[in-house]
Amino acid sequence: MDTPELAALIPGLMARHPVHGWTLTSGRLPGEDLVVTLSPVATAERTATVQVFAGAEVFIFEFAGHESVDFAYDDKERPEALQERIDLAAAATLGPTRVTLDRAGDIVVGSTLVIDPDGPSPREDGGGTWPLRRLKARLRRRRIIRQVIDFPALGGK
Repeated sequence: MDTPELAALIPGLMARHPVHGWTLTSGRLPGEDLVVTLSPVATAERTATVQVFAGAEVFIFEFAGHESVDFAYDDKERPEALQERIDLAAAATLGPTRVTLDRAGDIVVGSTLVIDPDGPSPREDGGGTWPLRRLKARLRRRRIIRQVIDFPALGGK
């Protein structure tokens, strides 16, 4: 299973998220990364991106500076991994969501994302850690600053 086969699944996978608009910007051709952006129709500036590298083994989710990675090495696992990344992106854009970024200047050296952070069952996605970036910042004596961004819940969930 390559990215064009996964790209063909996007309309069906996005059907679970009717309050979202989405755009498939690449992934229709063999050897091309699949990139889909999505955002709530009511608030287009809350955009998340799901990317699948050509070869369809690495699945990336990005929202508000937070980035996390999942892997699927078997063809049977790939549609499920893509659905999980899309579901995570849709939930993050609807909020309530808290993104915590550790920055050394303009470079993000670590991040976490929590959906419904003050609710009874917060969902954490903490995959955004870049130890080499952090080490490089420390060696250059750059101060690491923590930035917290809260996105309130949108209506129409």
